[in-house]
Amino acid sequence: MHEIKVQMFGEFTITSGGVSISDNDNRSKKLWLLLAYLIYNKHRVIKQKELIDLLWAEDEMGSNPVGALKTLFYRVRAELDALWDGAGKDLILAQNGGYIWNSEYTTTLDCEDFDELNKTVSERDDNSLEESVALLNLHRGEFLSKLSSELWVMPIATYYHNTYVLNLLRVLPVLIETKRYKEAVEFCKYASVSEPFHEGIHCYYMRAYMGLGKQQKAVDVYQKLSNRLLSELGIIPSDTTREIYHEAIKSSNDHTMTVEALKDQLKEANSYPGALICEYDFFRVLCYSMSRSVMRSGIAVHLVLVTVKGKDGSNLDAQKREKIMANLEDSIRHSLRRGDSAARCSASQYVIMLPRANYENSCMVCERVLKAYYRDHSRLDADLRYEVFPIQPDEKENMQWMH
Repeated sequence: MHEIKVQMFGEFTITSGGVSISDNDNRSKKLWLLLAYLIYNKHRVIKQKELIDLLWAEDEMGSNPVGALKTLFYRVRAELDALWDGAGKDLILAQNGGYIWNSEYTTTLDCEDFDELNKTVSERDDNSLEESVALLNLHRGEFLSKLSSELWVMPIATYYHNTYVLNLLRVLPVLIETKRYKEAVEFCKYASVSEPFHEGIHCYYMRAYMGLGKQQKAVDVYQKLSNRLLSELGIIPSDTTREIYHEAIKSSNDHTMTVEALKDQLKEANSYPGALICEYDFFRVLCYSMSRSVMRSGIAVHLVLVTVKGKDGSNLDAQKREKIMANLEDSIRHSLRRGDSAARCSASQYVIMLPRANYENSCMVCERVLKAYYRDHSRLDADLRYEVFPIQPDEKENMQWMH
């Protein structure tokens, strides 16, 4: 008797005797939808009406939906025949006005194995690490990813995704504690695709790279997360995430440095004309430093907050906003001096520092930036506004408005 193995996480694949068929074959979506529904509900007879409602909307049914369903079953059985001769008729049975997957053939689903392992891990007090790792390895992608828009798939996919994340967050600290950094990196790399904003996962991702001695990789993870949070959610990473990031930067120079090595590291990697565009974290440090200088020297330093809105004052959609912000960065970079600096501080705002510039000069600089932007990108429906305010010296040598 043939045994059937079914993978529903990620690619939907049916395998028997070394032969596989999968939804990567670019066949009809309805064919794979019918097959997936039949296998997932393999313990019960599914009535014709239930299948017709699943496969066709009211306006798609036509005058003979039962005939259309029979035709689709003919195609499904023909697809299954690739497993062995006559597999389609062997595996799909017509019973009591409906259809059922033949229970005489042992059919193993990866999602059922996942459920069993999850139950075992949840019930055990010691929470076996190896069983937990095996559980995570079963999740090779989102449940029936190519059918993710189907209403019956959505809640099931959400359940498996959430269960995976919960188990991952329990396993990652143990992997890092036991120095299994490579496994932790691979799990985090996989999870960061479906959880691009989850700071907890990214913190473990950075820790794992640091455990491998790959501090620059940890920095790259942070910078990618930071850019994504800022551009899409308009927020900066949490204090905890930033602390790990700073730790990664500090630990990248564990050994004593020579003067030449220090000079080499402090060189600007890409020397561009115009203003320095930096990350907001570094811009804050520059502001702290400048605040102290203002207190000692009394020089004028102004900050500018540039805000992007739609022409009618409305918020822009994400895709259009990102294009405008990229163009605005270009205008800021080329309209300012090399001694000026700027950073993106929210989804739709840049902050600029203008050393040795009074209020009037700062306003003139802002007008120059806006003029350059509208000259080069006037076709885009955007309204740019700016506010100018001075950096004030503080007795505590800090900037109260930053906190």
